[in-house]
Amino acid sequence: MPPKATRKKAPPPPTRPDDSLSPSRPSSPTPSSSGPPPFARPLPQDVKDVGHRYTLVQRVQCLTLLVEGFKADYIKQKTGVSERSQRNIRKRAYDRGFRPEQDPRILESYVADAARSGRPKEISEEKEQEILSAVRSDRSGREKSSEVLAYDAGISRSSALRILHKHGLHNVKPTTKPGLTAEMKKARYEWALEHKDWTLEDWKNVIWTDETSVVLGHRRGAVRVWRTSEEAYTDTVIRRRWKGFSDFMFWGSFSYDEKGPCHIWRGQTVAQRKKDDLELAKLNEELEPVEKAQWELNTGLRRLDLRPKRGRKPQWRWNEKNGKLVRKSHGGIDFWRYYKEIMLAKLIPFAQKRQKIRPKTLVQEDNAPPHAHHHQARVYKLHSVERLLWPGNSPDLNAIEPAWPWMKKTTTARGAPQSKRQMEKTWYNAWDDLPQTSIQAWIERIPRHIQEIIRLKGGNEYEEGRKAFKRDHKGTRLKGKLSTHSYLTPRSDHSAEDEGWENIDEPNVDEVLSDG
Repeated sequence: MPPKATRKKAPPPPTRPDDSLSPSRPSSPTPSSSGPPPFARPLPQDVKDVGHRYTLVQRVQCLTLLVEGFKADYIKQKTGVSERSQRNIRKRAYDRGFRPEQDPRILESYVADAARSGRPKEISEEKEQEILSAVRSDRSGREKSSEVLAYDAGISRSSALRILHKHGLHNVKPTTKPGLTAEMKKARYEWALEHKDWTLEDWKNVIWTDETSVVLGHRRGAVRVWRTSEEAYTDTVIRRRWKGFSDFMFWGSFSYDEKGPCHIWRGQTVAQRKKDDLELAKLNEELEPVEKAQWELNTGLRRLDLRPKRGRKPQWRWNEKNGKLVRKSHGGIDFWRYYKEIMLAKLIPFAQKRQKIRPKTLVQEDNAPPHAHHHQARVYKLHSVERLLWPGNSPDLNAIEPAWPWMKKTTTARGAPQSKRQMEKTWYNAWDDLPQTSIQAWIERIPRHIQEIIRLKGGNEYEEGRKAFKRDHKGTRLKGKLSTHSYLTPRSDHSAEDEGWENIDEPNVDEVLSDG
């Protein structure tokens, strides 16, 4: 046992590896008259290292030896703490409430460093608010780089970054939403009010349909903006997306209970175009007498009056205004191709099949020109299929829209296909692998979207999807293993029911790709 203060000082014991007081060093040199050895120590939180200070362990050991009555020279040899620092440690501990005669336990708060003010700040709070206001003022401010923000404010780039990060602003990709005019917002708001009382059982009756463009080698999301996690759907953060060029168009349909047929649009040959023109001319010959009789009835009612009408008497002309079917697209997707390749071949048979299970089946289509053509309404009425009216530019109200990011991620998960033919085959396979559970989850979130649209008076500045959904990445970051995402799992064999549906509505993939 070491000698007490009243006894003669004993010589220091020999140096051993176990005598080290530093947690970061395997051993410490023997104390010498030249001064205490350097001791490495972790600093307390929010404290900057401005020079040599002692570790918490050193301070606790020093205070313990002081309480036990050991002399300052011996304590200095054992702990490396100078005599003056020993007095300061004891004084600070007593000032902070240390009373060994009442409680001999030494708390960390007795020996830890106090918070220090540090160097006075050169950037005032007003300057910080100026930078934040410049970022959040408009779209241009959101896209400014930290260097430009620093130059405008007269500070360094690192200071500007520190201020932005301090307030939770990070340079990330902007949120994209479709552009909405005042008329579109009004239509969305009125539609949401009409369907706010629909239950999930009502939405199970709907067949969802839509097209998406597929571009080989297309890169998205090059723009980044400054925002916090709560500002994802602020108007200055959102970037609107608009329809553009594509290598081919993919059409699909599904309901809550069953996945429907799909289709890839291909360019028409000259022979196919001529064949369609002959069929259209024949149909116009059958429609002309019907439309002329209706025109004469409407014209006669308008001119019925006691006073004679001035001007020339209206003459019948068989044109588009009076109901003639006219194709305006040259090789694209028009009402006639949609009628022939989608409605008659796939969509109406699928709707009639669903009507046997759910008699209140509805077909949802957006307001694209091929869908909104007056000829399509006549065809649906002829086949006793009801349609669900839809507001324009509202992908957040279409349950099939989330399928397209899933499809595009699936088809490029192991590398993008190198040819259009390979891409088409990949998209057919991905549609077969689309889980029905995902389809049901996309439909189940429509009622919440309607409530958000009502709250925003027709706007779309809200987060889509299930509100309580939280992604769990636990166990997915293992080397040599894929995550549990469905688009990364190997393709499995289809059920007999799926194969039967494919045999009816979708030919063999290789035959489809080699056709025409």
